[in-house]
Amino acid sequence: MNRWRIIWLLTALFVLSGCWSGRHNVTGTVTFEDGSPLTQGTVAGEATVDGKLVAVQGSVKKDGSFEWGTERPGDGAFAGTYRVIVLPRALGDAEISQGKVPDVDRKFTRYESSNISFEVKSGTNTLNIKLPKPNPRGS
Repeated sequence: MNRWRIIWLLTALFVLSGCWSGRHNVTGTVTFEDGSPLTQGTVAGEATVDGKLVAVQGSVKKDGSFEWGTERPGDGAFAGTYRVIVLPRALGDAEISQGKVPDVDRKFTRYESSNISFEVKSGTNTLNIKLPKPNPRGS
């Protein structure tokens, strides 16, 4: 095999493996202090990368796990320090009228008050979030 074919093959392998995408895998879980998982919702983050605001998000699965994506689910996040929020499943009018409250305290749904940050580094990253259970309405 000549040298140019080897260079082309290595380049193709790097591109296909995502090594040049600049994104890094971020997975994690959202659980409550009692160990039970958040079963629905979204974990989102924002960071300034190279002077531009970048947003990532991942849907929470029934076991509390999620995977961040920038353009597509699971495609990773750029390196940087992200402010993080956890958004619960939206409640319907009937649930609200029954006195149900969202699964996540309002504090954790806003970047200004969540106090959760996470640094994405080269390689694989794990973000595990532990939240208090929200107080029922009227408490």
